[in-house]
Amino acid sequence: MQLLPSPDRGRFMAVALLVAAVLLAYFGGVHWWFTARHVEIGTEMADLRDQEVRFRRTAAERPQVEQRLAGVREFEAGNPAFLNETDFDSAAAGLTQRLKQIVGTHARDAQSCQVIMNQYSKPTEKELFERASIRVRLRCSLEEFAPILYDLESGSPMLFVDELQVWKQSGYRAPGSNQVTSYLDVQFTLSGYMRKPGAAREAT
Repeated sequence: MQLLPSPDRGRFMAVALLVAAVLLAYFGGVHWWFTARHVEIGTEMADLRDQEVRFRRTAAERPQVEQRLAGVREFEAGNPAFLNETDFDSAAAGLTQRLKQIVGTHARDAQSCQVIMNQYSKPTEKELFERASIRVRLRCSLEEFAPILYDLESGSPMLFVDELQVWKQSGYRAPGSNQVTSYLDVQFTLSGYMRKPGAAREAT
């Protein structure tokens, strides 16, 4: 009966134990504390190099971006869609003057189409650009009001007609006349935008 392994088998077991000990020592004392850390550092360095490449590419595009931005600002400064005035009161006064000019252009006479009321109305909603508005009440015939509305919304600067309300009324055209004529009682909000940044842009 042989209790001890043969010399060849003993050498094999010794080598196997040595390899196992070396692997255990490597993973326990070298891999996790040295190799793995270097691999992690290498990955971080690769990510940093990629970020640097992207930043350099973005920085190289800066002149083109600034040129396009200057073009946008130049267009905005000369955009005829904006009101010429730079403060609310003067812009609202300009809206009133433009309204009266358009009404006077299409009215047959001073009695056939009239601006009954117009008052300034400051918007409460936050918008990209500051808006000037007036509340308007007109008394016109349909034949006169239609071209007035068209001119208000199709001219320059760009104006907007909102909250439009129209009632058909009947009344005497003039004192001393027995002829009863129908007319439109019209109310709406007339607005335009200034180049001045509004609250929405300031918040950003």
